[in-house]
Amino acid sequence: MNEKYKSTIGFIDLLFNILVGFAFLFIVAFILIKPESKKKDFERRAEFVVVMEWDNEAPDDIDLYVEDPIDGLVNYQSPRVNFSHLDKDDLGTKNDTTVFHDGTISTIQINREVVSIRGILPGEWTINAHYFADKVYANKNKSKDYFLTVRVELHKVNPYQILWVGEKKFKRKGQEETFLRFTLDRNGNLVGSFRFLPKRFVRPQKLGSTGDPFEWSEASFSLGGL
Repeated sequence: MNEKYKSTIGFIDLLFNILVGFAFLFIVAFILIKPESKKKDFERRAEFVVVMEWDNEAPDDIDLYVEDPIDGLVNYQSPRVNFSHLDKDDLGTKNDTTVFHDGTISTIQINREVVSIRGILPGEWTINAHYFADKVYANKNKSKDYFLTVRVELHKVNPYQILWVGEKKFKRKGQEETFLRFTLDRNGNLVGSFRFLPKRFVRPQKLGSTGDPFEWSEASFSLGGL
């Protein structure tokens, strides 16, 4: 056959089809590759979670109080009451610091207290915060405008939802604020709207040694709702 009548079009088509076939098989194989199973997320076994945070670098001590519908009051003195559990009494920087064997010091700049509500109790719940200790109270250089920003969040776990978030300014030792009052039915559903009527749990019993009515100590107050 004359060389000028020879053609490579057929060979090129065959090669192209082979390449397309390999590409298709590669795509199918890639799709069928089973991805590495994702590690199971941490599950907090609770119905609701109350999170309170304040200025991370502040040495001051803020305490969280959560009262259930049958007058159970969880706080640093009673960290486990009925279905409510306080995970840690955060004292500001005081108990966020660790000294290692070599003498080095590590401080976690997180001021947070968390209460897990592990079961449903129908009725009204109340969330309060109390300014227990002002660690910079004696500091003469402390600004008169000094305050802490305290933030409270209410989380529903199943299905997960942030139900409420609020902040308040705390300016003096002994200050107590009601952040939230809410009502649950027997299924854990909210009944009505959120309420904010103040309710006190902490009552001063005696003056401090300096005459400061808010020089609190662990024995200087009693609990009782109003």
